[in-house]
Amino acid sequence: INITWKVEKDLSGIIENSKKGHDFAARVFVVKKTGKTALSNRAVNYVFSSNNSINESWRSPYTKKSIDYVLSTTKDNLNKWVTVKANVKDHFKKLHSLDLNELSGIAIMTDTDNSKLKAISYYQNIYFSSE
Repeated sequence: INITWKVEKDLSGIIENSKKGHDFAARVFVVKKTGKTALSNRAVNYVFSSNNSINESWRSPYTKKSIDYVLSTTKDNLNKWVTVKANVKDHFKKLHSLDLNELSGIAIMTDTDNSKLKAISYYQNIYFSSE
């Protein structure tokens, strides 16, 4: 996946891998349906973190089947357009032990429901490629 994004107002100070702070100024979820219910799906949640470092990852505090993966951080790139690239197939293999050839869904969001803070983010040119 290729993503170009910018965070203008971040969520500094929250603990993103906790339920209370599980918010991101920018995130792109990629989802693979692996069962009959939504809870059986596997996801990689690519995030523009306000408090962690690039390439850090952890299980969502809400479900073990979703992994948060930091592609950008406001520590280095607040209010700057950043283009990032991630190998989704490799990440699903490494993080979920799952071989995949197609995805079931994608979600793009700015999320502050847990911390009740405000964030401003922009997205453009999100696409998948074989390179």
